[in-house]
Amino acid sequence: MLPTPTKCCGCSACFAVCPKQAITMKPDAEGFLQPVIDETLCVNCGQCEKVCPILHPGANRTPLAVYAVKAKDDELRMKSSSGGMFTLLAREILKQGGIVYGAGWERPAWRVTHKSAENEEELDDLRGSKYVQSDMGDTFRQLKDQLDTGRWVLFSGCPCQISGLKLFLQKPYDNLLCVDLICHGVPSPWVFDRCKNAIQASSVQGGEIKHITFRDKNAFGWKRYALSFTLGDGRKHVQPLDQAPFLRGFLSELYNRLSCHQCPFRELRSGADITLADYWNVQQQFPAIDDDRGVSLVLVNSSTGLEWFNRSSSGCEALPSTYQHARAVNPSLWRNAAPSSRRGKFFRCFRAHPERVQSIIYTCLRRPWWRICGHFLKNRLRKW
Repeated sequence: MLPTPTKCCGCSACFAVCPKQAITMKPDAEGFLQPVIDETLCVNCGQCEKVCPILHPGANRTPLAVYAVKAKDDELRMKSSSGGMFTLLAREILKQGGIVYGAGWERPAWRVTHKSAENEEELDDLRGSKYVQSDMGDTFRQLKDQLDTGRWVLFSGCPCQISGLKLFLQKPYDNLLCVDLICHGVPSPWVFDRCKNAIQASSVQGGEIKHITFRDKNAFGWKRYALSFTLGDGRKHVQPLDQAPFLRGFLSELYNRLSCHQCPFRELRSGADITLADYWNVQQQFPAIDDDRGVSLVLVNSSTGLEWFNRSSSGCEALPSTYQHARAVNPSLWRNAAPSSRRGKFFRCFRAHPERVQSIIYTCLRRPWWRICGHFLKNRLRKW
């Protein structure tokens, strides 16, 4: 039996492995993709259970090496979420005639799906964080076909997607490089879609959306990044981190997937060869390389990962760090965040009035009056 919807991570491994195509991935009441089984087609072969990463979690690991990394190309870093390490690894794979898979945009709906890249132009769409869980589609099957031809493949994704892929493949491949990220959690695609529509509706004269960046560094830098929408007339609608309702709700655990709050893939359990993240508080550990344009935290977890990191190192500046410090600056590496106490209220209001999504987010994030009063009284008593 597959996990309940509250535990399912939506990796789609069960969908990909089903020999009778009895499983489809459909959005639930909150917009998250869930497997739905057609009982008339199911033959109870059990393949879906064998590849489910929730039912078969990996063991926690310690990385072989930890680095603070920034690409030497400053233009590349400005296009990247942190230090540009993903692009450096992907370029090395492409040089070997390989193929890269990662999260990209499906236009014009601006939906996040997993896509492949075989050149620098296609790679540009996979660069940068997408704070929405990607729809895997047939990626696992396509990727296996590429591996079976002997071609090098880089697969990047969330830890749950990496774990699902490895179970789907059912055997190790020497020509596969898996790169995951330290994942905070994934917010509802429906919430992002409504927030996007609200931005577009408020900028009617600007035309259609041409580009979306979740981690725009140009206006406010890397540490206080912004969510930006580039419109058809070239104008940008920029929301800094503390003024972007979608990002604030995401980081406040207001509408993240429920399984992310009990994620079994932390502590490097996904089996990825390399794990990437932002090197937060880098100014304390390595002030000489901090220019507020982005520094990557790189955890090298396997010999394959170490080989490809060394191949890519000519394009970056890398300083050795420690796993202890990595855990300190990125608690999502080892700790689950609790869902917001107002999560249920948010989705009830959102389902009733999806067009008012931004005001609903602000209402749910607003502190109740008794907490404000309690905080005020506590400060007054402390001063007294």
